[in-house]
Amino acid sequence: QYDELIRYCLGFHAEYTCSEELLKKIAELSQRYKAPVFAHMSETEREVAECVQRHGTTPAAYLDSLGLFEHGGGGYHCIWFTDEEIELFRRKGLTAVTNPGSNTKLASGIANTTAFLKHGVNMAIGTDGPASNNCLDMFREMFLVTGLLVDGDMQLNLSLSFFDEEEVLKMAVTGGAKAMGLTDCDCLAEGKKADLIMIDLNQPNMQPINNPMKNLV
Repeated sequence: QYDELIRYCLGFHAEYTCSEELLKKIAELSQRYKAPVFAHMSETEREVAECVQRHGTTPAAYLDSLGLFEHGGGGYHCIWFTDEEIELFRRKGLTAVTNPGSNTKLASGIANTTAFLKHGVNMAIGTDGPASNNCLDMFREMFLVTGLLVDGDMQLNLSLSFFDEEEVLKMAVTGGAKAMGLTDCDCLAEGKKADLIMIDLNQPNMQPINNPMKNLV
């Protein structure tokens, strides 16, 4: 309660950079304050394989076994997820935050966005940090989500010609607010808080204006 515009969240980098002792202490804090926990998760195939080698299970399942997800939270990237992990996220009400710009730069893979949405998992869009993304631009990230779709075996599905722009915008705005517990600014509505920006519709990339939402995404 330091300031109404400043909030704190519990988080750590990833399973492979934190000791189990540290992770258990974070779980204790989460349960004490009933707070969500966030972390980078299943970003690369190697990360998942090494976690299985160390702990006998995948990152999301391992972190859940330590009690880290009793009060929400979620993971960034979530590329190399099994069906069981997607179901775990649905059951625990966790958020999968896709970072397509970072993932394409590092050739990490593509998050199976359609599978998460199909199973009712809340999805948000992120940029990752400047060390792994040259352009921290949410508009570019939305565009990449529409073009990067995979099928069940992690292969780029070129037969899918579009991804619903309304769903992508919802991921970028409402999905992120839900993940962060910002229920007072998750949409533009009377009584909600909001930051506003102006979009110049006269720019060439905004023409023609047949569907403003498609133009934004």
